[in-house]
Amino acid sequence: MTNPAVPVDGPYRISTEPFPTGVRLDVEPFVQRVVTDVVEALLTDEFADRLGGLYDMQARDPHLIERPGDLPFEGLVDDLVAVVRTKMPVYGRQCSRLAERLLVLSFAGQVRSLADRRAAAAQRTEGGAAA
Repeated sequence: MTNPAVPVDGPYRISTEPFPTGVRLDVEPFVQRVVTDVVEALLTDEFADRLGGLYDMQARDPHLIERPGDLPFEGLVDDLVAVVRTKMPVYGRQCSRLAERLLVLSFAGQVRSLADRRAAAAQRTEGGAAA
């Protein structure tokens, strides 16, 4: 039997966790792969040099006004995002399992939220009548 909290078990495991207003997706295995991609990119000459340049810039004047195109940190982030994975594959039956799990948790959260609002309204009504 599969664990309903883990509707996707490959190629990257996705776990689900409800919270009062929605659902959290735990995609740690995917993030590990992305971080691996980033570290591998930083080990190349192109990105290693740019990372070194960021270290050199730390002593710069913090009040220096720079144009968006001149921001090396943001530029490096943008370029690293361009070379790492940004899409997580979910295959076949796992698509349905993930969708079902999200619907179940979302519906449960909406029911809890509605119940909480009704309870709060009832308390205000009771408090108002007692006053």
